[in-house]
Amino acid sequence: IQLTQTTSSDDGHQDALSSPPQQPQPQHYDNDHDDIFDDEPPTTTTVSSSPNDLLKETATPWSPSGTWWRDMLHFVGPGWFVSIAYVDPGNYQADIQAGATSRYSLLFVVWWTSLLSIYVQILCVRLAYYGNVTLAEAQARHFRSNQWRYWNWALAELSTVITDLPEVIGIGIACHVFFGWPYYVGVILSLLTTMAFLATLNCGMRVLEAIVFFFVAIMSVALFLEMEFVGVSTDEMLQGWWGGFQSVGTQDIFAMTGVVGAVVMPHNLYLHTAACQARPVAHARHVNQAVRWSSLEPVLPILVSFFVNLAIVAISAEKVYGTDGAAQVGLTDFCQSFSKLKGGCILWAIALLAAGQSSAITTTFTGQYVMDGFLQMELPLQWRAIVTRLVAITPCILVSVLFPHQLNRMVNIVNSSLSFLLPFAFTPLVKYNCSPQIMGRHNASRGVEMVILHSFAVAVWMINAVALSVQGGGFLGDLRAHVVEQQNDTTSAVNWNYYAILALEIPLQLFYAGWNWYVLRTPIQEASQEIPQSEDQADPYADNQLDVDVREDETPSHYENGNGNSLPNGRGMENGHSEPDPSAFSIDNDDDED
Repeated sequence: IQLTQTTSSDDGHQDALSSPPQQPQPQHYDNDHDDIFDDEPPTTTTVSSSPNDLLKETATPWSPSGTWWRDMLHFVGPGWFVSIAYVDPGNYQADIQAGATSRYSLLFVVWWTSLLSIYVQILCVRLAYYGNVTLAEAQARHFRSNQWRYWNWALAELSTVITDLPEVIGIGIACHVFFGWPYYVGVILSLLTTMAFLATLNCGMRVLEAIVFFFVAIMSVALFLEMEFVGVSTDEMLQGWWGGFQSVGTQDIFAMTGVVGAVVMPHNLYLHTAACQARPVAHARHVNQAVRWSSLEPVLPILVSFFVNLAIVAISAEKVYGTDGAAQVGLTDFCQSFSKLKGGCILWAIALLAAGQSSAITTTFTGQYVMDGFLQMELPLQWRAIVTRLVAITPCILVSVLFPHQLNRMVNIVNSSLSFLLPFAFTPLVKYNCSPQIMGRHNASRGVEMVILHSFAVAVWMINAVALSVQGGGFLGDLRAHVVEQQNDTTSAVNWNYYAILALEIPLQLFYAGWNWYVLRTPIQEASQEIPQSEDQADPYADNQLDVDVREDETPSHYENGNGNSLPNGRGMENGHSEPDPSAFSIDNDDDED
């Protein structure tokens, strides 16, 4: 640990007392007392290829302006950036299926998952500011062995890649509607357009956030106009919104998991913890205020996204429900259901293009953070964007070329798969929010909130575990039922296919349950056992941002960090004196020597 005490003398010069630097430790803010850090951390210039560092370098550290609306506007941006995940083409497909198969009955699922996602985004904000890490970085520190880190990186990368499938296919569908191009042409074109938009990062993160906000506005206007043209049954819509659970059956499980996976996407948890890095804080004593403003900021974007999803459910319920082949209707042919509306398909294509392009931007951004957090790869930002984009777009091109008539079904499977992958991101997020080692003793969730968070994590796992095996869930349960049905039509005595499915299902369920249990129950080791970082990856402020706790039986000049060491706040110095008061220093090491 490097201890630096900087004082100002009468002639304006600065003196510093420091011990030799050692390996940087994970940092967090533990600032229940707003007056702990009175001075700005020393300015240090570093060069790093990390996108996290790029955001911090291009952003001005925030301090309260004294005007509430100025402070609120400063933190506007990441919530809209993240809200794209709630109105992407995958959500459109889930909403179409919900309205086409159950009319308004599943609208309550959209509503309650949207409310849950607000709380999830608040957890992301807390981890980003109090833990001062992204979710990928926190997982890399938790899973120290290479095997576990690579495995969790692969799962995070998988969730990002399959999230990108509906996004770029939506762009392909929009280009098909506009110009009659094959789907794969628009998919390939999305590579160029996405890279062009990511180039705006050179102008700062706010420019990219403004572009995404513009796309959200376009898709919202287009869909609200369509809903107005179609007309909705207000009474039935309100009934499904608040009481739709009364008419839900096992046949709706696949559609429900699709809605959950489309709304609370795993990649969004990695994205939001990273997007908060674009709003750094100048003083540690202002972190609580930054958390408060950043927690309020996503509420409006998520509520707007709910009403966009409501519009699609309503259009599908009024124009698709009850028609032949309603269960197969999706992104590719949805606009044919309201083709009598003047310009209906054009409006739908505009909404798809806006949703697909903005979502492709955010998934590429997420891929960069996942790669950087888990693997700590020292690639320039531009090359990292190209690599992650190519990884994401390659399966999209293959699917659009080989299965052009199965795109709707593929997106349905993607949505339910994202719901299955959600615990691999949500459970660690819960774990780290309840960890004093990462969040600090006073910022970690405790008591009732910790019980609620763990209950949420278990519930998300259990819902997806049931959907994996039950008939109607769209996965192995349906596959087993199909095999049994085929067995009844044959004279074979042994159904080997049935046992083959069980041989896959049982280990998968055991791993699914064991992984979640392991993450929730395994204690996080002390910071001194941190994964080694290279010197250019170390945060220059790591030595100054400490887990601080005021001892109630001591004066405020004596603080304790997370390892039991006490540090002064420099208040033993009088103004105009360059030498600190020795009595202000009381450093307790592990051997209880002062």
